[in-house]
Amino acid sequence: MTAEVTSTQVHRPHPEHVVGTSLLYPHSRGFPGGVWTSGFVAAHAGQIRGYFDEPGLTTRCTVILSGSCSMSAGGKTYSFATSDLILANTSPESFTFENSAEFSALEIHIPTRLLDQMNMATPSGLAVRSVGVQDPVLRTARQLFSSLLVASRASFKTTPADALVGYGLAMTVVGYAFAQDKEHATRWTEDTAEGLNAAKQALLARFDHAPTINQLAALSGMSLTRFKELFRERFGCAPFALYQAHRMERACQLLQDHNVTETAMELGYSNVSHFSAAFQRQYGCSPGQWQRLMRLKSKP
Repeated sequence: MTAEVTSTQVHRPHPEHVVGTSLLYPHSRGFPGGVWTSGFVAAHAGQIRGYFDEPGLTTRCTVILSGSCSMSAGGKTYSFATSDLILANTSPESFTFENSAEFSALEIHIPTRLLDQMNMATPSGLAVRSVGVQDPVLRTARQLFSSLLVASRASFKTTPADALVGYGLAMTVVGYAFAQDKEHATRWTEDTAEGLNAAKQALLARFDHAPTINQLAALSGMSLTRFKELFRERFGCAPFALYQAHRMERACQLLQDHNVTETAMELGYSNVSHFSAAFQRQYGCSPGQWQRLMRLKSKP
């Protein structure tokens, strides 16, 4: 069933017993200056349909922490995945949002007037790029996300010092996001970004068979050399490295309900040992060890 909501219904404090149970009830918290933060968590795939009813005086800074999602608004559909950073202005319009299983994201709303005071130019439309695992934007976003989850617990009492730390983390995320956005702005045209996003979607469409680098370059409308250079700059790694990271993320999901051999076959591996080696490189443990660890964590 698709939920019908307005954006202000989602981004507001919710009763403790429902916070974090779905995308409709994020871990939210306000900070000085009108800055608002929300930590979204969804264990299962879902869809939300609604309307942005906020005034067009807010800029959203969103970091996808796990899983993937897509949003349709203004006649366009945008797809996002883990480690994507999105900067966008709000405007009154309808939207549809779909998320994958095991989805989480951090979203910061910052008033345009606050950005103006800091001489930071607001983005025109929507700007998206992927950030590397060690990027300070991603590291700080995860810190803030964790603090939001802790602060929502009934047993945790926030103090003025906690609020100051949270505000500092939120502004640090925004600062890094805008600083890096300015550095890369001259490199991208809308056609270039759309071509790279189309190639990324094709690359991650299935995990049992990857398209070739030549096919991806052709799909993006670029030469092979330019495609490889700009893909790495936009997404923080080479195409195959991104493919493998998401492939192993999918492996973690499959291993919850399948054995190692079944998971390897589902991901297109003809040799289970090759799958195990790839998983070991990604997570530092074998698939079997990961399953045992997850079972231990799930025990009461």
